[in-house]
Amino acid sequence: MTDQTSTRRNRPAGKLHSIGELAERWGVSTRTLQRQIKSGALRAHRIGRLVRVSEADAADFLKKNRDE
Repeated sequence: MTDQTSTRRNRPAGKLHSIGELAERWGVSTRTLQRQIKSGALRAHRIGRLVRVSEADAADFLKKNRDE
C-alpha cells in the first residue's frame, strides 16, 4: 500500500461543513456544536485551525440524537 492510498482512506466522504454552516442549518448556536465536538458526540476534522464536519458525521450525529 502506498502513502497516497493510505491518505485517501482517511479522507472524509462527502462535503465538509463549517460549524457556522451547521449551526445555521440546524437552528442552534455555534457554541452548542463546539460543546458537542468537545464531548465527542459530534465527530469533526481539524484542518489547521479550521474545524469541519463531514456530511456523513453530521447525518450520523442527527440519527443518534433523534427523539423517537
